[in-house]
Amino acid sequence: MEALKECASKRIFRAWIEDWEKEDILDNDCIAEARLLEKYKNLVFFCPDDQITFTVNSDAMQYHRGSKKKNIDKGWAAICTNADGDEDEFAIPLLNELITETAQADGVQVIFPSFLGSSKTD
Repeated sequence: MEALKECASKRIFRAWIEDWEKEDILDNDCIAEARLLEKYKNLVFFCPDDQITFTVNSDAMQYHRGSKKKNIDKGWAAICTNADGDEDEFAIPLLNELITETAQADGVQVIFPSFLGSSKTD
């Protein structure tokens, strides 16, 4: 009976850069942005450098053309907000790592690559 009361997974987060993402991360258009937002929106993660928890915004990302001088990679970065409403940007590959280490809302199931283990539902 208890199993029936548990929240079923409403969303599955694949905690790796999927094949379709490799192109979309570098593609500066609204379709690529929308597809990336669909995967990452509203997920939470703890940033160990700042000791702050962030939430990925659901309405926009930021595209960078890249700069070796400024050490900025080319591609999309997620705009994320902390509890105080302050925003920061995080590159997609880093997000995957940080999201897997943070408990998500009920109904979000995090699936790891097979070499890291199976999955966890929070």
